[in-house]
Amino acid sequence: MKILFLSIVLCASLSFAIDIPEVRDVNGFAAEKRDIQVIESVGEAILGDDTTPAQAKAMALNNARRSAIEEASGVVIHGSTVVYNYQLISDLVKASTRGLIVKEEILIDDIKKEGKQIVYGTKIRVHVKPLEYQRDGSLKILKAEVNRYGSTSKGSVFQNGDEIQIKVKANKEGYINVFGISQDGMVTKLYPNEYFKAEVISPEMEFIFPDERQRGLGLKLKVRTPKNLSRTVETILIVATKERMDFLSDKKADEVTITDLMKELSEIDSSSWTEEAIGYEISR
Repeated sequence: MKILFLSIVLCASLSFAIDIPEVRDVNGFAAEKRDIQVIESVGEAILGDDTTPAQAKAMALNNARRSAIEEASGVVIHGSTVVYNYQLISDLVKASTRGLIVKEEILIDDIKKEGKQIVYGTKIRVHVKPLEYQRDGSLKILKAEVNRYGSTSKGSVFQNGDEIQIKVKANKEGYINVFGISQDGMVTKLYPNEYFKAEVISPEMEFIFPDERQRGLGLKLKVRTPKNLSRTVETILIVATKERMDFLSDKKADEVTITDLMKELSEIDSSSWTEEAIGYEISR
């Protein structure tokens, strides 16, 4: 029997490279024919005891990216945050329905002291293509939980090495995609994967990953803190789609960032998918 083992492990680097795509969809979705806007924006993040410089840099950069998309689209996604939480990831995903960054240049990248806090600041110049927003709200995620295995209560704090289980329920027939996102914005595609393909989920069904059959084959999700950190924050991102999708199929597993996922989501009809982000803390 082939034994599988899958764990969520944080990485400490973030890369960003996006080519200008042809934004289209089989259902007729297309980018609005507006000029690409060149915008300069600033993002900040607090560098704390349990935040590495690489993680703070990624957080500041993501805040700057979101701010630029908000300015280009004229829609405020969410208030800025200088500390990491799952809302930052959720906001970045929502931003992908409003605009796509097609070119990026880092102008300033430095660390400064503000009172007793050390703050990482990033200023970028980006080219943003605003997108037409067509989400109709017909597809909804009714339930999205991350539990310690064997527990029925929602978990928000886990211990290093805990096994977790993800439970999802949607209001319509569709497909569930599960991603683990680390504190520095690196993405792990959890489901579907090379061992377990996506299957259509009916409204009556509760999606569980990994389920008992998958666990019996050796597939388990275990959370871990990065080396030299006593705590960290991670996010499970659930994306429900009306059609079967193959996200991030052409990306190397250890090089995928949240911006790669945002790009792919921006290329499909925003009314054909919905998302839910679940944040939790891991401590030693």
